[in-house]
Amino acid sequence: MPERSSLRQHTGNDNNDDMKQIQKKAARILGRMGLCAGLAALLCPSTSRGQTIPNPSFEENTFTVFPGYISENGEVAGWTTDAPGLTGLNPAGGESFFANNGAIPDGVNVAFVSGGSTLGTTISGLTAGKNYTLTLRVNASSEQVPSLRATADGADILALSVYPVAGTAPYEYISFEFTAAAATASLGLVNDAGSDQVLLVDQLTVAESSGRWSVEAWTDDATSGVDSQYVYSHAYSFGTANGAVINGVPFAGIPGANPAVTGKFATARFGNVFNGDQNNLTGGSAALATDFVYSGANVNSGEYQSITLEGLTPGTEYVATLFSV
Repeated sequence: MPERSSLRQHTGNDNNDDMKQIQKKAARILGRMGLCAGLAALLCPSTSRGQTIPNPSFEENTFTVFPGYISENGEVAGWTTDAPGLTGLNPAGGESFFANNGAIPDGVNVAFVSGGSTLGTTISGLTAGKNYTLTLRVNASSEQVPSLRATADGADILALSVYPVAGTAPYEYISFEFTAAAATASLGLVNDAGSDQVLLVDQLTVAESSGRWSVEAWTDDATSGVDSQYVYSHAYSFGTANGAVINGVPFAGIPGANPAVTGKFATARFGNVFNGDQNNLTGGSAALATDFVYSGANVNSGEYQSITLEGLTPGTEYVATLFSV
């Protein structure tokens, strides 16, 4: 695919951080859809033969000592931990004390990571300077909310809360990208929650990035990627009736949860509004970054937030710019 047809996602930190996220430039930008806190882009690439994650579904071991701690059963092939008494595999001894809900994604085993511990491995077959997409399946023990922080070569890449899928629902897909610094990269899956909050992990895959998603810094109008030389089919700010103007491009404010404009776009599962973010942006970007919509914890497993774009021209390539906080 030509680079100009790529779809780029832009996310940002809250007012405690220095930067908001947005692209630096885009060809034929579809426009600002003033997106949301809490939106995650979940990509599910197939594993490439060139890149390798050892024991990616944790099927090379059979733990026999309940409840499945590494300290009592031995190491997990291809993986390391800083807390063998807090991490391990289920089932163990025929029982799944921690992996107690949801359908196991691949094979029989699931890795568990209790709060305050890390499960890590080394990804090989990489090329320095190239971007890669890593996908995994995650869940939480019943009635618990662990906090997953993923790292690549020690650098934080992703941080989010994980909720139990309940019943026999499928585990959630989580995906993130990283840039390889060498032929190998150290992957860390950290649970930053309390020790009684257990993260469940399975079915990791890695592949070279398609390049169709990117994340860039957004600090002011100059770095917003908005440019009046392009023709915008959509330019909206969610969660507010107030509009904004960035570099001569007007954005219409659409108030309320699950915003929609007939013939232009519709949204689903953005049932909450966050107003009055005390951002550190300048210009029209500051107004645009004040209000957002988000999903919250009321989205069930297997249900995902979505934006349906309408009124597009068949055969025309667009770039969608999503601003989030």
